[in-house]
Amino acid sequence: MKKFWLHSLLKVYAVIMVVIVGCLVLILSYSDWHSRYKETEQIAQQAVTRLADEVDYYNRRANQLAQSLVENRAKLDGVYNYFIMSPSEYASWRLSADVPTYVQVSLHQNINDIYVENEFVTGIDIALNDYKTVFVSTRQARGGKQLPAEEFRPARDAFPIAIYDKAVDQVIGTIYIRIDGEVFNKVVDNMRGDVPLALSVLSPYKKEILHFGDTKGIGQNDWIKKETIYNYTVQTAVPAHYVIEKTVFSTGLIIFSGLILVGVLYAALQRIFLNYQRQVVDIVDTLHLITDGDNQKRIATETKEQELLLIATTTNTMLDSMDKSIRDIYRLEISQKDANMRALQAQINPHFMYNTLEFIRMYAVMQHQEELADIIYEFSSLLRNNISDESRSSLKNELEFCRKYSYLCMVRHPKSVAYGFKIEEGLEGMMIPKFSIQPLIENYFAHGIDYRRQDNVISVKAQKIDGAVRLMIQDNGRGIPAECLAEIQEILASRELMDAQNREQRTSIGIRNIHERFLLFFGDRYSIQLKSQTDQGATYIIEIKDE
Repeated sequence: MKKFWLHSLLKVYAVIMVVIVGCLVLILSYSDWHSRYKETEQIAQQAVTRLADEVDYYNRRANQLAQSLVENRAKLDGVYNYFIMSPSEYASWRLSADVPTYVQVSLHQNINDIYVENEFVTGIDIALNDYKTVFVSTRQARGGKQLPAEEFRPARDAFPIAIYDKAVDQVIGTIYIRIDGEVFNKVVDNMRGDVPLALSVLSPYKKEILHFGDTKGIGQNDWIKKETIYNYTVQTAVPAHYVIEKTVFSTGLIIFSGLILVGVLYAALQRIFLNYQRQVVDIVDTLHLITDGDNQKRIATETKEQELLLIATTTNTMLDSMDKSIRDIYRLEISQKDANMRALQAQINPHFMYNTLEFIRMYAVMQHQEELADIIYEFSSLLRNNISDESRSSLKNELEFCRKYSYLCMVRHPKSVAYGFKIEEGLEGMMIPKFSIQPLIENYFAHGIDYRRQDNVISVKAQKIDGAVRLMIQDNGRGIPAECLAEIQEILASRELMDAQNREQRTSIGIRNIHERFLLFFGDRYSIQLKSQTDQGATYIIEIKDE
């Protein structure tokens, strides 16, 4: 099979498909990565904010609980006496203490009450300044015990709360309250879902007191940090490999789907193009045979489909008609040969041209290219109007011709040009010289329009005024340079016709032609004005006085 443009077109389409699908894969992959990154960043931000709020809340609660142990003199004495008395002496003191019944001075009982009323507390340690022992207790051993101060090490996850003796207005020691880590675990689990968040809480002294998740692969700059109102630092981060792994997996699925799509589309295109190419090759080969002299050869229509069947059938009909015309020409007398040949050619050429344009238009319609079909239709209408022999036209037909011409010009830049044609009722049938307005429209599209702008406009209005009909052709284009404007205004001011020799030596032939044709058609009833400024367009005002 010969290599035709359709074969190359299939390759071009295949490459375009691969490029489009490849770009789509890149866009989807980037979008997936970006959305996952933003999602994890948002989760991390929400988690750090929520955890900071929880740390502040439990630090505040721990402070309240610690202060409740020394909130009055009796309780403070109970703390002091616990460290300086023996157990028996401490028991006797508690029984003999002169305090109201609602005040509990027993340190053991007060600590037990804290454990009972606050399930999140897992341990309470009390270390007084300059004392040799430290009280240590847990939820399992609420009674607690004393350890030598040199052996005591505060738990990593304990909140240190300074306690005061208001009588001397000084810090007397520190109470360490440990919070159940599950409290924070639940907050973190509710926020992160399946995202492997790593969270850490630092004390005001920058020591880590809480930690969740794996920090492997997390750099120092990857942490999102938030300071609490009590100077604790809460920080969170997501391992970089998590987003990458998720994106690689989804990208693989996208690429796989894209490859399947490309394969299906290519197979479909190949099937369609091969069948189409086979038919086109047959048409071209047959036409070559006819060109080489086999005038009896015709295109086989039984293997053609849709628009190619129409083209083949019409071409065969045209060839038959041409054969018949040629045979008729040869039968003419020698003296009539040239004249008859021109007559037949004048019939065949437009007919062939219109048929060809119609075939192209129908093919565009069948390919759902309605805009292209409209363009071909308008162009065909313009050609028919050009070929007609009339020397004059109704105002309605002239403006319709201008509209079609403007439409064809606008197709090149559909979003930057607008046009409008308006005829006052009753003026549609007014006769004017044919092609007397179209050259002005053509001048605008050839010289006046600025395609860098998006607001190009040209309009034609026909309206009745006192004792006359006014035609106004107006645009907002580049305008006419001052030196050219003066020359054109001089031409339009003249009421004399120029002979052929002088006309060929002057510029602005089109405008002069319009002016002289209006003069010949309407005589003294006709007048014209031209106004223009640079970058503000041009306006032609034509007035035809009533008879």
